[in-house]
Amino acid sequence: MTLVRADGLEEEAGGTVSMSEDQFLLLYHRTARPLRAYLLRMSRDPALADDLLQEAYLRMLRADLPVQMPEEHQRNYLYRIATNLLRDHLRKPRAEPLDTAAPPAVEAGMPDEIARMLAFLEPREREMMWLAYVERFSHEEIGHAVGANPRSVRTMLYRARHKLAAILRRKGWNPKTSS
Repeated sequence: MTLVRADGLEEEAGGTVSMSEDQFLLLYHRTARPLRAYLLRMSRDPALADDLLQEAYLRMLRADLPVQMPEEHQRNYLYRIATNLLRDHLRKPRAEPLDTAAPPAVEAGMPDEIARMLAFLEPREREMMWLAYVERFSHEEIGHAVGANPRSVRTMLYRARHKLAAILRRKGWNPKTSS
């Protein structure tokens, strides 16, 4: 049952407040583009990224969120939903083999070679690297988004960076050392 409060917000019978249209549009405009880029990087499929993006927002709107949930927490919750949807999709059995081609370059102009190198990382490592170095999420936010202990994120990012560095060295991308 939905009640309309004096301040114009819709209150569900369980004591939570549904997000108003204006609040949703503001959140959507602030998060849709980076969330889609994240889903595209992880899935390597524009159509799937769009579908997961829509489903993530839909599930967020259907969730019973606390009355005054800060926008930062809403964003983390949204990334968590999207990450879980992507993982669920990847777990489904497929009639055809997975595409092993290199992922497409990011809109920001990431060279194809870098995109291919990232493909060697495990999906969770790619997710964490993307959230840390593209989205600039804190370790706590990354932990909430990918379902990891926030205290473990630093170590997991360290390992992913070193794994990627080893891959790049094997491919001949040795960084120049300064004297």
